[in-house]
Amino acid sequence: MTINFQKMGQGEPIVIIHGLFGTSDNLKQIAKALSDTRLVYLIDLPGHGGSDSTHPLSLVNMAKRIHEFCQSQSLNNFDVLGHSLGGKVAMELALMQPLLIRSLIVADIAPVEYPRRHDAIIQGLQSVDLINTPSRQQADKTLQTLIDDRGIRAFLIKSLKRDKSNSMAWQWDFDLQNLAKDYDLLIKAPRKGVFDKNTLFIIGGESNYVLPEHKQEIIERFPNVKVKVIQNAGHWLHAEKPVAFEKICRDFLSQ
Repeated sequence: MTINFQKMGQGEPIVIIHGLFGTSDNLKQIAKALSDTRLVYLIDLPGHGGSDSTHPLSLVNMAKRIHEFCQSQSLNNFDVLGHSLGGKVAMELALMQPLLIRSLIVADIAPVEYPRRHDAIIQGLQSVDLINTPSRQQADKTLQTLIDDRGIRAFLIKSLKRDKSNSMAWQWDFDLQNLAKDYDLLIKAPRKGVFDKNTLFIIGGESNYVLPEHKQEIIERFPNVKVKVIQNAGHWLHAEKPVAFEKICRDFLSQ
């Protein structure tokens, strides 16, 4: 299958993985920043952006597809940075192929099974009439009936694109049908196992994704772990506090 990616910079390689309903562009700012000293592979998750989907859309299958991509690029002993769902996939990859990865950065997600947090978002996305909606503004009004948060709606609307086969229609830039169908597989915890190389968890101080009760699950899988908290930042910490996020990543990667 095809993994869509952007490649920039030179130096030691790092693979950067975005979160649910996103694309590689979501982390392009940090990718560009790190590309002054790193060869950056900024990828679209399977079922997102320009990457092919995989069935089912599970953490295991996503990690396998990314492993195959890394093999196709002759990547070995590289770093991985993942945010949210991308962080879960990065953890799954590190636990699946621990000899392949030099170090791991996980942004605001824990290796635990989460409750269903995205049902309203999925319902909102499914409620948009992709044939008869005249504009993104109208799509936003439709989403607003189920999604109050303007920032989340703006994030989602960025993935509403004109259908290549019908210029009057729209399409989501992700495999909504299978993401909805396989959602229970995406909220599961990564596999049990141990990745004992350098690992960093970056947490948003205002986020509720990584909690004190997750500490044991983190340490069991990643015994050589460090944690950094970015104060006054939520789940989108890389976008809310880009300077702090970049510095933390640079300091860790320079070890």
